[in-house]
Amino acid sequence: MTEKDSNVEESVLEAEQASQVELDSEQISPAEKESVLAEEKGLSTDVDIPEMTASDDEKSAFFEQWKARHQAYLAHKDDADIQAVDEGQTEQKNPEAKKSKRVLFQGINRRQESPESKTETEKKVQPLKVDIPSKVVWKAIPVLVTSLLLAALALYFISPTSKKKQIEVVGNERLTAEQVENYSLISPDDYIVTIALHADAYAKNIKKNSSSVETAIIKFQFPATFTIHIKEYAIIGYIQQQSQWYPVLSSGVVGGEPISQDSLPEGYTTINLSDKELIKELAIELGKIDAGIRSAIQTINLTPSKVTADLLTLNMADGNTVLVPLSEISQKLPYYTKIAAEVTVPTTIDMEVGIYRYAS
Repeated sequence: MTEKDSNVEESVLEAEQASQVELDSEQISPAEKESVLAEEKGLSTDVDIPEMTASDDEKSAFFEQWKARHQAYLAHKDDADIQAVDEGQTEQKNPEAKKSKRVLFQGINRRQESPESKTETEKKVQPLKVDIPSKVVWKAIPVLVTSLLLAALALYFISPTSKKKQIEVVGNERLTAEQVENYSLISPDDYIVTIALHADAYAKNIKKNSSSVETAIIKFQFPATFTIHIKEYAIIGYIQQQSQWYPVLSSGVVGGEPISQDSLPEGYTTINLSDKELIKELAIELGKIDAGIRSAIQTINLTPSKVTADLLTLNMADGNTVLVPLSEISQKLPYYTKIAAEVTVPTTIDMEVGIYRYAS
């Protein structure tokens, strides 16, 4: 290789590097760069690059031809720079007249999308809508509703609200509301739903645990109120055992908590019977008559005769005395009110056989 050939190759490389720097500074597209470099290198089929074994004349001719092309490119570039400056001034005056197309070589055009084409493209890219059949929707609704109800119930039972309740007691005379609530066995930890569903069982607990309660009913008021309606057995009288007094209920039960004589109510009835079966029968019979007549009895004693083994003597608060068989109290004693209103002095009313009276 001759020195002249080396100089030619170095000149070609320097020219290519200079063209590359100029193209980068213009910030044109890769396609434009490739076209420019191809034209400067002479790869466009117009001129063939001579081989290294070519003669010096051929190499000199190629170099002269390339030099002429390069000078033409530089002149064209200067004209393009002047035109770009003019266009920049025009854009400052009228921004709407901005041009995005740079014409350096023929055959290079940049494609611009119009607003209409962008809108069409966006419409094409819209997601596909899937229509769900109405039958599927209607079949899914019961499942969704059931799931929501179960979730709501679960949250309700987890929350403290499910156990927060209010209990009221109605009809109690001797028992306190707290006692009745304790007899029912209702616990603070019991759920409201559980008590509402098993109200009868809790009511039975009251009767089972207290001999004083005749009836018990539990009613539920939404959202969390329970009302316990009770009716207590009437107290027929009191029996003295040693120094304590025990009430005798209309159910025939004797017991409960003992009370002292000082705690006895005013106008109480003293029952002087020792046989438990007779006491129970007496209590049941007296429980059938009017409370006004019962409250007028001061003492009850067993005074059997030759004819009537269960004959009772009742000493009344108005001074009268009544003789009546225990088994016939509920039939004959109701007449006492009418007879007592007719007498003016203490009188004995004999109801053992028939009914007649005489002065005591």
